[in-house]
Amino acid sequence: MSRYIVHDGHTQTLSELNASYLKRDAVYIFSALSDEARLRVDVWAEMLKTDPLGCVEVVEQKESAVRCRINGVETTFSLTDVTALRQLCSRLILYVDMTGLTHSVWAALLRAALDHADSIFFIYTEPGSYKEHESPSSSSLFDLTTSFGGVAPLPGMANLSGPDRHVKSVLVPFLGFESARPKHIAFDFDPQPMITPIVGLPGFKADYPQITIATNNEFLDETRAYRHVRYARASCPFDAYSALSEIHRDNPGSYLYIAPTGTKPHALGAVWYALDHPRDTEIIYDHPVRRVKRTSGVGLTHIYCLKPRDADI
Repeated sequence: MSRYIVHDGHTQTLSELNASYLKRDAVYIFSALSDEARLRVDVWAEMLKTDPLGCVEVVEQKESAVRCRINGVETTFSLTDVTALRQLCSRLILYVDMTGLTHSVWAALLRAALDHADSIFFIYTEPGSYKEHESPSSSSLFDLTTSFGGVAPLPGMANLSGPDRHVKSVLVPFLGFESARPKHIAFDFDPQPMITPIVGLPGFKADYPQITIATNNEFLDETRAYRHVRYARASCPFDAYSALSEIHRDNPGSYLYIAPTGTKPHALGAVWYALDHPRDTEIIYDHPVRRVKRTSGVGLTHIYCLKPRDADI
C-alpha cells in the first residue's frame, strides 16, 4: 500500500503510486510501457482494464506529433493543434504522467488543457539512480543523452515577436547534470544576456545539488553567473514557478528566456510560467535524444495539482 511522504495541499508525494490516489471519471494520459523501471508501474495497466475509455496511452512521440491509443484505436495528433489535443481532454479532470513523455508532448498537452479542463494533475516518478559514464569526469558524471535536435522553441510555444531592442533580456537556465546543454544555449545568443541559473536544492538525493554545481562549474565561471544563482526544490514545479516570478520581479520590464535543461518538475514549472506570461517570456530548448536505459530503479512519485490553484488534494 502506498503511503504519503508529503502532502502540502498542492503536491502529493508517495512511495508508490496506486489507483486509490487518482480521482475517478478522469482522463489519464501516460506513455506506453518501457524498459525503464519507473515506467513499468502497475497502476496504468490496472486503469486500462477498469477504465479503458479514460486511458490515453502514448505509443509514439515525435517533435511535432504524438500517436495515442484509446480503447484499442490509434490516432496521431499534431502538437501545434490545440483544438485536436483538447479532444484528448474528454472529461473535466485530467491526469498527465509526464515521467515517460518528452517535453514537446507534455508541454503541448498542458498548453491545450489549461483553459479547457477543470482540474489538471501532472505526475512524475523520480528514478532510483542515473546511469554513470564508464569513465566519468567532473563535467560528465552521468551518461544521459546521445545527441541534440538543436536549439528551438517547444511546439506551439514560439514567441514570434520577441523583445524590443531596448528591453533587457535575462537567460534563466535550469541546471542539471549535463553542462553542455546550458552552455550551448547561452552561447547561441549574441550578445549574451545576463544569466541567472536555477539549481535544484534540495535535490532528488542529498548529493545531487553539489554534483550539479560541480558539473556546471566551468559554465558558471565563464558566464560570471555564480552570483546570480537561485534555488528551487528539484522535485517542485511550484518552487520553479516562484523562482521565475522572483527573477522577473528583480528585473522589472525584462524579457526572460527560459531554458528547461534541469529536472522535469522544474521544466513543468518553467513551461507553466511561460504560458502564464506569454508577452515577456520564451522557452528555449535543445531537444535532447535520450539514451536508452538512462535510469534504474524507482524513486518517489509526485502528483502536482496545477488547477484549480487553490485546491487541497
